[in-house]
Amino acid sequence: MTDLIVSDSLKNRRQALKSQRRLKVWQSLWRISVLLGMVGGLFWLMSRPEWTIRDKSQITLSGNKFIPSGKLYGLLPLSYPQSIWQLSTQDLGEKMETIPPLARVEITRQLFPAQLNIAVQEKQPIAIAVSNEGKGFLDKEGNFIAQSFYEPIKPALKLPNSPKFLGYSPQYQKFWRKIYPLLQSSPVKISMIDGRSSTNLILVTEIGQVHLGADMNQLTKQIQTLARMKKLPSRIPSHRIAYIDLSNPASPSIQLKAAPKPSLLSNIKKP
Repeated sequence: MTDLIVSDSLKNRRQALKSQRRLKVWQSLWRISVLLGMVGGLFWLMSRPEWTIRDKSQITLSGNKFIPSGKLYGLLPLSYPQSIWQLSTQDLGEKMETIPPLARVEITRQLFPAQLNIAVQEKQPIAIAVSNEGKGFLDKEGNFIAQSFYEPIKPALKLPNSPKFLGYSPQYQKFWRKIYPLLQSSPVKISMIDGRSSTNLILVTEIGQVHLGADMNQLTKQIQTLARMKKLPSRIPSHRIAYIDLSNPASPSIQLKAAPKPSLLSNIKKP
């Protein structure tokens, strides 16, 4: 009798365990179904045209003072159509920051309606530069920005017209970072830097042409020496000065132009 009771108890326990397993299986299947439904619904929502960037009319630009909006729209590394959910604003911002005139880019999504808001911070052009790439501008860090980025130039926009750097190349970037603050503080106005010769950097100043040579480590001393020569034109007429040699700032020299030969007519005595 006891054996029968034990047998029935085990049988009931097995049936209960089977029922629990079936319930757990159904619960798992239900959870998976719900999850798949949610994922499918999410993909369906993401693919809806309401959340798709179809063209530039759904992109707003702000902060661009120098670059025309039409030019900047054309530079966007973005293809259409583009799901606003799948678009990586970080990747897009990093790609845009490689565009020479841009210093910083911040991008935010707007869902209703679907829109991208792009705020840019531009590099400030402070000098004209002419390089192998053509005419352009420099910022304070010596980054070259082709003039074409600013075309068509806005009528009210004032781009720098001085100083000018001829023969600019990346090798002069470190030099520019060093000389630009000196240009700002120099009592002698410097309007042009000529770097077309790698052996002799030339400055065009208000007191004449200045030859610096090739040693850029002496730059600070050279500009200081130039400042002390500000009153040179009061002693030597500017038209007589061919150039000022500051290749050795401790011993500057002045190369004078040859005196003009007297005219033959000037030697003829008047009757």
